Amino acid sequence: MKVYISQLTETENIIDLLEKYQVGLEIVLFSSPYCLDKQDEFIESYKEELGDLYNKIEIGIHGPYADLCVGSRDNLIVQVSNYRMQQAYDVAKKMNANYVVYHNGYYPKTYSYEEWMQRTPNYWKNFLKDKKNDKIKIHIENVHEDESFIINELMHEIYDEKTSVCLDVGHVNVFSKTSVRGWMDSLGKYMKHMHIHNNSGDNDSHLSINKGNLDIIEILNKVKDRDITISLEIIDVDELRESLDILYKNDFIKLRELVKNN
Repeated sequence: MKVYISQLTETENIIDLLEKYQVGLEIVLFSSPYCLDKQDEFIESYKEELGDLYNKIEIGIHGPYADLCVGSRDNLIVQVSNYRMQQAYDVAKKMNANYVVYHNGYYPKTYSYEEWMQRTPNYWKNFLKDKKNDKIKIHIENVHEDESFIINELMHEIYDEKTSVCLDVGHVNVFSKTSVRGWMDSLGKYMKHMHIHNNSGDNDSHLSINKGNLDIIEILNKVKDRDITISLEIIDVDELRESLDILYKNDFIKLRELVKNN
């Protein structure tokens, strides 16, 4: 299991954490269409902000999601969605990232299962056609799904070594009638990435791993020995720091040994 931290604050606020722990960085900035349109400018800014760390840490990208719907019955909306998702993939290539996370985009009771499954697998198959031979993984994330069935069925159609599920445990706790354990058991091998944060089941609050009603340590123990990546999606920097300390004390992460120039 490899651990990343999802960047939900300014880079200067997490530099010390990246220096202290052997963790990667999941960059959220490029979920913004504005930043995607000015991607080269923002990539250069990242390189400057991270300095020597840029070539020492592993990087992932969180792709765009607002207003996007790859299963839409409106082809123009699908075209815009594809344009934005391709931009994020381009960013990942330019930054030598390991993966991109995309939201599944399914809202229960807005599309029938049958209609969604007529469109979505074909969208992803077409999106992936020219990407099979590079190393960048694609993880498709649950958000508002109330059960694992539809994303599981999508994986039946498109899963391979490149394309898998990002299980967001906080989203499950708020939006799903099935437990996190139920999702994990259902997804099985399809789950290759996880977004880890906590809440009380009433709001997607992105709290520290020890603040909420999810037993995050128990969840992580179930995947500790798997070939899987996780990203801590915790908004408050102090709570992120606290969570990393907990992971370190429980042997999920190690201290980073930086080589300093004399």
